[in-house]
Amino acid sequence: MSPEGGIHTGFSRRFNMYLPSFGLFLSLLLLLNFFPLLSESNPTEFPKDGIVITVEKGQTLSTISKTYLDDPRKWKELLKSNKIDNPNLILPGMKLWVPASLGKKPIAEIARTQGETEVLLASQKKTSWENPSLGLGLYLRDEARTKLESYLELILNNGSLLELAPNSHVVMEKVKTDSEPDSFLLRKGRLRAIISKEQSTPPKKMFILKTPAATAEVKGTEFITEVDEKENTSVGCLEGKVEVSAQKVTVELNAGYATFVEKGKPPTTPFLIPKAPEIKP
Repeated sequence: MSPEGGIHTGFSRRFNMYLPSFGLFLSLLLLLNFFPLLSESNPTEFPKDGIVITVEKGQTLSTISKTYLDDPRKWKELLKSNKIDNPNLILPGMKLWVPASLGKKPIAEIARTQGETEVLLASQKKTSWENPSLGLGLYLRDEARTKLESYLELILNNGSLLELAPNSHVVMEKVKTDSEPDSFLLRKGRLRAIISKEQSTPPKKMFILKTPAATAEVKGTEFITEVDEKENTSVGCLEGKVEVSAQKVTVELNAGYATFVEKGKPPTTPFLIPKAPEIKP
């Protein structure tokens, strides 16, 4: 064997010995080039107009679009809004911005606050309460509560108002569909509902208010519901009609009437709401 052949053979053996390390080196280079793409497509700051979601394991662009845009075919618009060209870059743990112009309309918006009020934005996977800003949209599973000497007013899509009294807590329970209205859960406290009159003729269910003891199907234009410390429920109809159900029993309240529902029992027979005594000078 010639010296050149021996040198060549030795070099080949040494090169083959380092091939695994060379392959690892190439892989590291590819990863280093790939990570900047991920960081560029997943910014830490997003516009305030809309919501920010975190991609969960098993989610696809279609399922995300179905959940937040009501249409699985809008995934391309979602990518465009987030300035992502490659759909393969969507990975669990990433954050995506859903613009308000693309997403679902909120069930309610914060119209007015006074004192110490808080919201829990469960629709955004948040687990801590925070102070709301005016115009903030509340979606499915979001919650709002007031504390001592505080007040919160929500406006619905149809122009109706929900007024939350001090020490009260309400949950956005169900989104409106073609066959069912929006549904809310009053966990405690007092809520006054003023239904948009344009939406109440002919009478139909505008939304459903649930409590731990009863369910009120709202057909009228104004009513008050209160849940006490024992989770008993009082419902008073100020204008229009309200149907109150519990334990498979339903009573209809006309204007000026109320009912009381003890938890675990049916509603009482409707009774006249006592008038406030007149104070003479």
